[in-house]
Amino acid sequence: MKLIKIGIITADVIESTDIDFEQREKIFAQFNQGIEALKEDYQIEYEWYRGDALQVKTKDCLTSLRIALLIKFWIKSFEKEAKKSYDIRLSLGLGKIEINKSQLSLSDGEAFRISGRNLDSLKSSKQSFIVDSNDEHSNSLKIESLLLNTLIDNITPIQSIVLFYKLRGFKEEEIAKQLKLAQSTVNQHSNSGNWNAISKYLDYFEKLYTNV
Repeated sequence: MKLIKIGIITADVIESTDIDFEQREKIFAQFNQGIEALKEDYQIEYEWYRGDALQVKTKDCLTSLRIALLIKFWIKSFEKEAKKSYDIRLSLGLGKIEINKSQLSLSDGEAFRISGRNLDSLKSSKQSFIVDSNDEHSNSLKIESLLLNTLIDNITPIQSIVLFYKLRGFKEEEIAKQLKLAQSTVNQHSNSGNWNAISKYLDYFEKLYTNV
């Protein structure tokens, strides 16, 4: 049987223990709404575990970075205090799966090991996003992840939700209608959220993995 190369995302909500207990269920239900939308759009499989941790299986490598960024921006679109957002520590691993079960926690393979190992390393660093693979692109992906972190770490909740919709293919006019904002305001948030650089890097990544 041919082993298919896919993406595995392993992630945990940063400082989740600081979330007020009475608000916790509501906030995580909101987090999950976005993940459910991605399940419908991109045919992902996912599981929450340990209360604040998430694992996602993408159907291929091509869409995996887009999905990882969508999750990142969705979580960051929720404001926990003035202009400061919730955040998620996220590791994307690209590789093959040797054991493929309906339950992700029972599955195993290169992608799972790369993703899990790198998430552990993120916890001891200031980095909150990493992409890695089992191929010749491994080193460049990890270096590019550092640069990507500088682009996305300090974006605001409103910039995050604008980028979330742009990654899903919404036009600025549609986003403006969805968020009840002027199109010029959406464009401003898009620019200040570094959309141009993020979209160019995403195009580069997707070209690397088009035929994988």
